[in-house]
Amino acid sequence: MRIRTILKNAVASYVTVLAVLVLLPAFLITNDISIIEEMIESMNTSQ
Repeated sequence: MRIRTILKNAVASYVTVLAVLVLLPAFLITNDISIIEEMIESMNTSQ
């Protein structure tokens, strides 16, 4: 039983790390895009 719980914890932590690695780049990319869009909007309004 202890081995099974250890395996479950290991799998859960592994999945969590994978999810973070997958979501972080997407989060950074969307942030960059929104920053670029804000810059374009500010340039358009200044003209």
